[in-house]
Amino acid sequence: MPVIGLRDFYAAKVEDDETLGVPRKLSPAISANITPNYNITTLYGDDRAVEVAEALGDIDFEIGMTDLTQDDYAFLLGKEKNSDGVIEDSADDIAPYVSIGFRIPLSGGGFRYYWYYKGKFNPPTQQAQTKGENVEFQTPTISGKFVSREDGKWRASIDSTDTGVNQSVIDNWFKEVYKPKQEVPGS
Repeated sequence: MPVIGLRDFYAAKVEDDETLGVPRKLSPAISANITPNYNITTLYGDDRAVEVAEALGDIDFEIGMTDLTQDDYAFLLGKEKNSDGVIEDSADDIAPYVSIGFRIPLSGGGFRYYWYYKGKFNPPTQQAQTKGENVEFQTPTISGKFVSREDGKWRASIDSTDTGVNQSVIDNWFKEVYKPKQEVPGS
């Protein structure tokens, strides 16, 4: 089913591959551009291609928002405000790993939900332009790189309209980063 929008950016700090912080809502979503980079290699034998192998590399991640507040900037990039409420960037700052979640409206109703599990963002490029005859909004875009967790998982997604969907998963999607239920052997 085609998608027709973008809503609700959330971010949660990754404390380790298994323990994630509580998600917090970011400024309203404008755009998301996510590119998983696969390395594909061909094996040749008998003067022809006989097999292809692939491996996931990193994932390029770029999100555009209506605003990147000072609090969101500090959260996503691991910055601290001093006692005066000022953020001083340092060459020694280290961005934390975060998870990013959002949802996309489907053209026939319902939503497609996503969590990208583990990535770091770079400080955004800063641009500004004076007002002229016409006023133009100037909105930030922040980019980063995401990777798979140690268990190889890098993303979770679900369509709210699919059959067999556990409604509690949808209801709690932004309350915590998705974790599958542990299956109990023999049940």
